[in-house]
Amino acid sequence: MLEANESAVRYFRQELLRATDRWPVEYLKNARVEQVLFADSEWRVGYAPDTSTGLVEHLRAEHFAYSTMVRAGLVTRSDDGEIVDRYRDRLVLVARNARLSVAGFVGIGRDGTAQSLSPATAAHQPSNALVGIKEQLDLLRGGAIPVVVDHPVDAIAVSSMSRQMAGQWAGIPVCGPGLSTAQTRMLRKFSMSDQVIVILSGDEYRQKLTAGYLADLTMHYDRIRAVVMPWTASTLLSAEGGQLLMTELLTTAPPTYSYRLGGAAVNLHDPEPPDRGPEL
Repeated sequence: MLEANESAVRYFRQELLRATDRWPVEYLKNARVEQVLFADSEWRVGYAPDTSTGLVEHLRAEHFAYSTMVRAGLVTRSDDGEIVDRYRDRLVLVARNARLSVAGFVGIGRDGTAQSLSPATAAHQPSNALVGIKEQLDLLRGGAIPVVVDHPVDAIAVSSMSRQMAGQWAGIPVCGPGLSTAQTRMLRKFSMSDQVIVILSGDEYRQKLTAGYLADLTMHYDRIRAVVMPWTASTLLSAEGGQLLMTELLTTAPPTYSYRLGGAAVNLHDPEPPDRGPEL
């Protein structure tokens, strides 16, 4: 199943690199993360085309049995019993397990929504896999501070900024309702830094969801920081002066002991929203 997943990564990657006039390329360019379109990009972002059997045919050509494809969660059966592609018309990112094997996939739709695509299988549990670890393993091992964000595009934007600034940060996307205990443990396994930063963005409901898993981080990191901002990381970093402001936010957020949002308290800290920002 893991080998089939690896083969699927190659297929999705190839489809993105030749999708020059399709929406995924425009989406990545508009998000200012077009560097993932370079063949040598650390981020193996791919595209699952809107076809019925493109992936099926690719896997069959590489001698994978239908039963393996089904057990890996890469395909499904249509109403008439045919084996067809499970993922269609999605940007695809790799979710890896604690051994850094390809366990499953996270997808981004045309509306920009990111979610886990892979069902629970013997090789994949969504709460036990993370996006972006292997792509930034050199940063994490070099002492980069993990920056937990909601969306994969934000993680790529933070990672790109970091590589321009001596590798201070590594963007880690949650891609779901929250960061699980297993994911927190996995992140700590590959982090040399003893601190982590969590960006709380979006509406109050989304920020409350994010605040809900901050306590788990205290079990694995000595220093937890949170930055509240009304913009996503990718939006901020693509704005004029955004990189300077993001650097300021990440480097000056002081650790405190009581984080409050909408009346709910978590024993962490209480960062102040920035008083200024770019016109977004």
